[in-house]
Amino acid sequence: MKRLLELFSRKKTVDKSSNLDEHFIPVFGLDLEQYIKRGDLSGVHHLIRYIWALRVLPDLPAMNIIDIACGAGYGSYLIAKGFPNVYVIGCDYDQGAIHYARKNYSLPNLEYKFGDGIRWKETIGNTIFDCIISFDTIEHVSHREILMQNFVEHLHKNGSLLFSTPCANIDTVLQPEWMYHKIEYSAASLYDFLRRYFNTILRPDDNTLPYRDIFDQLNKNTKVSYYLKMNPVLCRDPIVGANPYKET
Repeated sequence: MKRLLELFSRKKTVDKSSNLDEHFIPVFGLDLEQYIKRGDLSGVHHLIRYIWALRVLPDLPAMNIIDIACGAGYGSYLIAKGFPNVYVIGCDYDQGAIHYARKNYSLPNLEYKFGDGIRWKETIGNTIFDCIISFDTIEHVSHREILMQNFVEHLHKNGSLLFSTPCANIDTVLQPEWMYHKIEYSAASLYDFLRRYFNTILRPDDNTLPYRDIFDQLNKNTKVSYYLKMNPVLCRDPIVGANPYKET
């Protein structure tokens, strides 16, 4: 079996008109079928998770959502368009991406802002969110435990994290072939990592993930496949313990 990392494009997409250097820019629009027809694995994988999120979110108590590492902004746009009464923030530490998103994917209930998930309070603030979206983010980050701690500290106690990261390897890879990745988890190590921060992890491979059928239909009816093992997951019940050393 080919390495499942091939499911994700190994090239960055460059928009020459805007100087944007991003991992995925939806050059064929936001219709998933266009990417399926072209066999565009990167396009399908980047879009289908937001389509899944659109199905999941009506079941969650979400009045404000932040999309961490929103990139070109297409996913934040899909969420904000689908839920016009929900306030959505698309957040990225790439100023070029934020500029591109504001220009191409604006809506009244959608704000794009510069922010670094590691330096959350300084760059994003202290808002508590009902839902955090983090698709294919953590593998690019060196200080992953700080990012996860920031997630749970800025998530409502009844809130949810919609999360994905490549985890198709048998063993965790600490020096991935692709230079933009800092780590590629195994499913086992990813589960152990996430359970430190969330009491509930709904995952596709034990059929607890809501609306898994979106991915099943893709795998059954098209030539484009999606590897359903700890990817994506829905995390609930964030774990935030008392800390006597933290400033209040």
